[in-house]
Parts: sequence; C-alpha cells; structure tokens
Amino acid sequence: MAMPKRRLGRTNLMVTELGLGAMDTPHSAEGRETLNAALDLGINIIDTAREYEGSEYLIGNVIRERKARDFFVATKTFSRTRDGSQTEVDKSLKILGVDKIDIYQLHDVSTEDAWEQVMAEGGALEGLQIARYRGLIDYIGISSHSLEVLEKAIACGEFDTVMLEYSAFYRDTERLLPIAKESDVGVIAMRPLGGSGRMSSIRTRVSEGDTSLTARMLLSYVLSNPDISTAIPGTRFPSRVRENVESAVSYQPLNESEKRECEEQARLLYRERV
Repeated sequence: MAMPKRRLGRTNLMVTELGLGAMDTPHSAEGRETLNAALDLGINIIDTAREYEGSEYLIGNVIRERKARDFFVATKTFSRTRDGSQTEVDKSLKILGVDKIDIYQLHDVSTEDAWEQVMAEGGALEGLQIARYRGLIDYIGISSHSLEVLEKAIACGEFDTVMLEYSAFYRDTERLLPIAKESDVGVIAMRPLGGSGRMSSIRTRVSEGDTSLTARMLLSYVLSNPDISTAIPGTRFPSRVRENVESAVSYQPLNESEKRECEEQARLLYRERV
C-alpha cells in the first residue's frame, strides 16, 4: 500500500504523512540501513539540521549512493545572522552533495530575543531569503517550542512551513494548527510519539501489560488531525521505521472517544515519569 501524502502548505510539495526525523539516526550502527529503509518504504521527507552530529553527512552519503533523489530534505540552522545563515546553507549544500535544498529552517527560535534577532535587518531570515533568491533553497521554514513565536511566524507571512511539537503528550499547539492551515503554512509535527525517551518506557509498559498506549496509537492520534502536513518521529533503527510505516499506511482516524483515551493514557504515563 502506498504511503498517503498531504500538501505541505503553500510549498505545494506533496509529502508523505510520515517523515523521518534524522537527529539520532547517525548514532546507530544501523543508521544507513535505517535511512535507506525509510526511503525504500516510501517516506519522502527527511528532516535534519546542521547541528545534528553526522546527520547531514549520512544523508549526503545515501543521496550519493542512490544517485537519483526522489525525496525532500529539510534542514535547519541555529545561526541568527544573515551572513551566518548563508554560510550554513553553503555548508549544507556541500555536505549533502546537492545543488538545492528543498526546505531550510531557522532552528529553535523559541525566545522573544531569538525571534527579534532572526527577523531584524541583517538577521538569519534575510540570509535565507538571499539564498532562495540565489536558487540555493526552495522554501523557508522555522522551528520553535514557543507558542507566541509560532503564532507570529504563522501570521507574518514570511515562512512556508512551521515545525512544532504535537502529540497526545503535548497538545498546547493544537489551537495553532487550524490557523496555520488558514494561512496555508505547512505544519511539520516533531515528537509525535512523545520524545524524551517516552517510547522506551511505553514499550516496556506494553510488554508488562500496564498500559494500552502504543506507538501505533500515538502516531494515529497525530495523523488523525487533518491540519498536520507530516509527522517526523526520530528513528534510529530499521525495525522502528517498518513499524511506523505499517502504522501510517493502515491507521484509521481516531474518533473523539479514542483520542480522549489516548490523551488520558499519555497523561498518566507522563505523570509517573515526572
């Protein structure tokens, strides 16, 4: 069964509902196999960042090995200045071994000071706009853990995509999703399975029969929201990729009762961890 796709906002890119977050992928001995498995199974959007150790390098090697690139790459920079972000784009192009990057994002703009820096004259947004003018990137995005910054990013009209945290564990961003859709801004959902090592805890609890919460349920929860463009769980092992893909191609949207049950199980698990 083919992986379902959704439109990534005004980019008009048709991305698979399930993507791959590649922050930790290089830290596994099976990292290359994991990345190839994701692509072989139909995932067509890979998220990385300049600061993710070895990630762009791994993706670049796989691009060179596969020769034909039939997937989108989204990467990010922590730079807050015009010159810094342009330098980062040039580095990414060289390491990835491509002539153009599909989506370049400002990374973790999660404070008011960071927002003001990137948006100011001479700020990082200006650098990415120049890179786009030069034909080095296609679209500009932003990632943030701040609701206030995300709301500004969606409203300002400068960003084609926003990356935000959304899951049964973290629903604070839910109110922003329809606003992003109304503004035709693509939404990339990070940590759809909870992040922070929660999945390891969940798998242990499931094996012990202590919870009904599963990775499949958590992924279904996120994908049940039509205002999400793609969800990008971080993945280190090919077996996890296969599990996630199987869930993504076969899930049925959760009804309201199932959503509430998922949220309650996530709340109980989170409370026990803290």
